[in-house]
Amino acid sequence: MFSKERPYRFHLELTDKCNAGCPMCSRTDPANFCKANDKVQKLDLTLADFERHFTPEFCARTEHIELGGGLGDPLAARDCLEICDHLTRYGVNLVVSTNGGLRNTQWWEKLGHILQRTDSVVQLHVDGLKDTNPLYRVNTDFDKIMANAQAYLATGAPAEWYYILFRHNEHQVEEARDLSRRMGFRNFVLIDTIRFGKRDSFPYRLPNGEWHALEPATLTSADFEKKFQQEASSSKSQGASLPSPLDPIAVKAAAGVNGIRCKSQIHNRPYINCEGFVSPCCWMATSPEEVFVYEQAGLDMANYNIRNRLLSDILHDEPFASLYERDWETGNNPICNRKCRDMVRNTRAAV
Repeated sequence: MFSKERPYRFHLELTDKCNAGCPMCSRTDPANFCKANDKVQKLDLTLADFERHFTPEFCARTEHIELGGGLGDPLAARDCLEICDHLTRYGVNLVVSTNGGLRNTQWWEKLGHILQRTDSVVQLHVDGLKDTNPLYRVNTDFDKIMANAQAYLATGAPAEWYYILFRHNEHQVEEARDLSRRMGFRNFVLIDTIRFGKRDSFPYRLPNGEWHALEPATLTSADFEKKFQQEASSSKSQGASLPSPLDPIAVKAAAGVNGIRCKSQIHNRPYINCEGFVSPCCWMATSPEEVFVYEQAGLDMANYNIRNRLLSDILHDEPFASLYERDWETGNNPICNRKCRDMVRNTRAAV
């Protein structure tokens, strides 16, 4: 699945801690005032973890790292700034994906100077303006987010504004997009969420006790893309881009197995969660399907944790060496079938 011959591109979850209570997030109990559920253990990856595994030599083989994850906001990790400093000093390009509501403006200014070293970027997830963003990004303060963003952007470091479309915020897209341009964001990216499934509403209880319901947007990112097509960015993104045709290993991965084109294999992109476990991707991580892969092969999952074993050894051992590809051939992995064959994912467009 992963290749020593190509640069690595990691997806890392620094922590499962977060200041927000987004009702559709898997860490949130939407009926219990959007409080964190029992999935949250308040864990962090630390600077010591990165110093051990992301040595200067290993960083030289690492092209890109996205700091995000399934449960937490990277800025909630104790050593977030120090980890970014360590990685960029050794030439790694970073994406820091955050709701922007943590830390102060001085901290954000430091982050900007650190990320400038490798033209790294912040993805700021703000789903509306002052009156609508807190309806999904529960417990966040829009004014603080904007102040943090201004302090960061003033350093000259790049940022992108990500915006999930809902019925309650779709009328503000043009206003938010214009604000992003004035502030100096590099891109404004709309996201169509798949988290409604077949439902037409998603009820939840706000921290003040008030019940609210999210509803799907009536317009899609593609609709807005058409509307703004004359001004649209040339860096539109929808799903995984294909690798360079000059890379035969990546091209073989992109061809797929039994209709499955594994995004992680194509981009040489392992996932590491805040417990330290290495997985193919964030969709597989800690899932029953992942546990089954290990049980079926008689492997001890503890050996695939960076707290117990070197990352460089883990990446090219089973189950990554051949077991996942075997399951693609037989169609036995439901997550791989859903995400990388049927392509059931959020879609997005830079407008």
